[in-house]
Amino acid sequence: MSTFNWRPLLVAWIVVAVVVWEAWPRQATTVLAVGTQRYKLETITTPQAMIKGLGGRTSLARNAGMLFAYDQSAPNRCFWMRGMRFPLDIMWLDTYKRVVHVEQGLSPKTYPKEFCAPQTSQYVIELNAGEVHRSHIGIGQTLSF
Repeated sequence: MSTFNWRPLLVAWIVVAVVVWEAWPRQATTVLAVGTQRYKLETITTPQAMIKGLGGRTSLARNAGMLFAYDQSAPNRCFWMRGMRFPLDIMWLDTYKRVVHVEQGLSPKTYPKEFCAPQTSQYVIELNAGEVHRSHIGIGQTLSF
């Protein structure tokens, strides 16, 4: 009477699990350092993700945010509060990561109004309302991320 050898099957399962784990898409994150504050930014670069943004979420961790990273600078990047359920601070940054425009405490009730930076920007960061003030972020400040 022969016994079944489980070892090859177990090895195959482990190989499949590792391949699936490595291939599984992960959300890119970036750390924004402002003084002693650190924010874990979910980094998005695709048009579909940029349209959705934080819309539909019920909250955002206190030291979290979203970084919209565009391929190049452009004038008049506009944002709205479509699908938002909590207020935000939004910052527009130029190619050198220098803050060029800020909107604070934007309520979801402002939709469909758009908020635009009159200057050219390449990056946009969304944080919970009040974080720009708490972190002392201002126009002309260069951010590190």
